[in-house]
Amino acid sequence: MVLQWHQFGFPWLVTAVHSLGGIIGMRLLVATGHFKPKHLDRQQKRLLWIFSTLYTVNIAVSNVSLHYVSVPLHQVVRGTVPVFTVLISLIWRTAPQGYSWRVYASLVPVVVGVGLATYGDYYSFTIVGFLLTLLGTVLAATKTVVTNTILVGGYRLKLPALDLLYQLSPLAFVQTITWAAVSGELSAAWTFVRSLQSDSNPDGVYPLAMALIGNGAIAFLLNIASFTASKNTSALAMTVTGNVKVVLAVVLGCAMFNITLSRLSTFGIGLTLVGGAAYSALRLHEAQRIKDQASKSIV
Repeated sequence: MVLQWHQFGFPWLVTAVHSLGGIIGMRLLVATGHFKPKHLDRQQKRLLWIFSTLYTVNIAVSNVSLHYVSVPLHQVVRGTVPVFTVLISLIWRTAPQGYSWRVYASLVPVVVGVGLATYGDYYSFTIVGFLLTLLGTVLAATKTVVTNTILVGGYRLKLPALDLLYQLSPLAFVQTITWAAVSGELSAAWTFVRSLQSDSNPDGVYPLAMALIGNGAIAFLLNIASFTASKNTSALAMTVTGNVKVVLAVVLGCAMFNITLSRLSTFGIGLTLVGGAAYSALRLHEAQRIKDQASKSIV
């Protein structure tokens, strides 16, 4: 919304605003007594710093890759995140029980559907751009697996969702604002903001400021929802949900900007939603089956 409506083409600063929203939101919860942060030792803080660096590098690689590949190709490659999540989960043994063939089958329409929904110019890319996009996809899958592992007790942390947001927000803010300054985005943004103000329109910057404030507040709420969901489900479920989010964003974007969807894109959206629903139903069924087997063994 901020980037599109206000032509604010500074993704690093938008990410910094999201992190700042997390800082302010969590400090308000602490000040009002609704949250008490957990004390972390030096090693735990070091692990969180490494994780926040992974988060920042993931965004950096994704942003850089967009300069070398088309958006449709970028979305298609990123749509394979669930596949890499499965591989990483099996290699790191964060899912020691593995997955059934039915779960693997349900991932096919989720991945293919994103490709169809975002169909476009798949051929405008360089080898470097493709490799960077692929690297960003692997990093995104890794970040999701690590997030889930931290929240459920891995790496000696087992942080509640609010604690993870409280600890990560300042680190992410410092890293993203530093990157924005080094890359020249910060100075370019300052020039852009000054161009909005003129003698005839001295208040031209206020709509953008309000949009950024609203964006930060929404990001804070979404981060709470995302971390809470990640704690109570698997990393694979989060990436499948991420693919469903892509197609829903396509639908919302078309509605907001009066864009007509092609039949192929519409079919892709439906395919992704069906695949996501099938995955959810299968995982619920398997979880119930495991629960029933456990109950029988106790008896």
